Amino acid sequence: MVWIASLLRRWKEAALLIQPETLLRWHHDLFKRFWSAQSQQPRGKPLLEGGVVALIQQMAHENPVWGAERIRGELLKLGLRVSKQTIQKYLPKDRTPQPSQTWGAFLRNHAESIWACDFI
Repeated sequence: MVWIASLLRRWKEAALLIQPETLLRWHHDLFKRFWSAQSQQPRGKPLLEGGVVALIQQMAHENPVWGAERIRGELLKLGLRVSKQTIQKYLPKDRTPQPSQTWGAFLRNHAESIWACDFI
């Protein structure tokens, strides 16, 4: 509208060239094309390959007490740079860590060693 007005001598002539419905349609079409183009452009880092996702899920399944940060460290050792948030996105939602050993079980397992240390 401004461009058209700059071509004419008086602003009233520019206002008479188009109807309000035409201006609204142009605005709607421009808005639609803009957001359509925005949604087509790739953003951020590329998606992970299926093998890396499978590896993250395998590590999480085989090591239930490992969190995202530990899995990230292990992936870095393999030369794979993956953010903690990305790993959390691919972890199973129902992960519950295995309960650690109770004090009673620890004492039963190590009673002989503890007795020997206390005795010496």
